[in-house]
Amino acid sequence: MTKTEEIVTSLLKAHEEKKQLSSLDTEGYSTEEALYEVQDEFIQRWSGDEADPVKGYKISLTNKGLQKVFHTDAPVYGTLTDQTVLKDGVLSKREFFDPLVEAELMFIIREDIPPSANSAEILENSLIAPGFEIPDCRIADWFPKISIGELIADNAVTGKVVVGEPIKVTPAIPLDNLSVKVYHDGEEVAEGPSAYVLDNPLNAVVWLKEMLASQGKSLKKGMTISSGTFFSPFPLEVGKYRAAFDHFGEVEFEVVN
Repeated sequence: MTKTEEIVTSLLKAHEEKKQLSSLDTEGYSTEEALYEVQDEFIQRWSGDEADPVKGYKISLTNKGLQKVFHTDAPVYGTLTDQTVLKDGVLSKREFFDPLVEAELMFIIREDIPPSANSAEILENSLIAPGFEIPDCRIADWFPKISIGELIADNAVTGKVVVGEPIKVTPAIPLDNLSVKVYHDGEEVAEGPSAYVLDNPLNAVVWLKEMLASQGKSLKKGMTISSGTFFSPFPLEVGKYRAAFDHFGEVEFEVVN
């Protein structure tokens, strides 16, 4: 068994047994490209016989402060599947390992986006929805202690994303100057600006497009892109969550035991 197979097997076992790992041994993976190959192998094995399991991507570490915490100077991405993309509903906290809460804009890709596309073309070919991301990790006591290698290998700590109602966006909407407020059981618990996301969430999607192109991948019609949190994440608790975004309306979900 190769080292990649060992890492993927341990992650699959953690999912199956709902038991966190103490760590992942990513020593020897000298490039991010090699770590993303681990992530790809995990997604393929986790999804079984599904021909094309990739339903989108989530972008992490889109803030300089969070990058500093994880000792990197760039974002990373995780892969979304049918198991991770939700429209709404009730979630059980028992589904997760050690979940956090983030509020993000979700880009819904309307047409295939070529590697040469600029930001205006990406915007033209996208809808945008209000959303939540629930990062989660298979490694115990992970935030903010795991290595960047562990982060990427564990699918960039993908848990779930909750996607609200998308709308068509025009350049007149100031994506670099929006805000969100998050409520838990009616009490405001977080707020933040869109500038927290690489100065503009659209910049994060441009970064993703370029990163994927370097790996022979691309943004395809129907994909959901979780573009990055408006604030530092906080622990998920039982109760009702609601996020209210400028221009994009609200999205909500509930967590039960």
